[in-house]
Amino acid sequence: MDDRRNSPRARVALPCLLRQETSSPIWAETIDVGVGGMSVRAARPLRPHMEVDFELASTADEHVEGRATVLRKHAPRVYGLQFETLDGDMQERLEELVDDT
Repeated sequence: MDDRRNSPRARVALPCLLRQETSSPIWAETIDVGVGGMSVRAARPLRPHMEVDFELASTADEHVEGRATVLRKHAPRVYGLQFETLDGDMQERLEELVDDT
């Protein structure tokens, strides 16, 4: 797995919910978001290579959801995630979000 950033990111703070099947949801906030991934500040520790389902509240009416893998820890409870699965509509919403920021 290549952990280098391949796309630009917009600095934006959005509420983010991370989920795994085996644990309760983890509340987070984005630090930056791009079409390939995001950095988040999480309420609980995450592990490298951990896969999570995520939901970003991009506006009051819209959200972006998909699957991501934790690539690295930047600082205490600050992590870089790479998007793994985004359907077409979610990819378009994410591109709009990054372009608008």
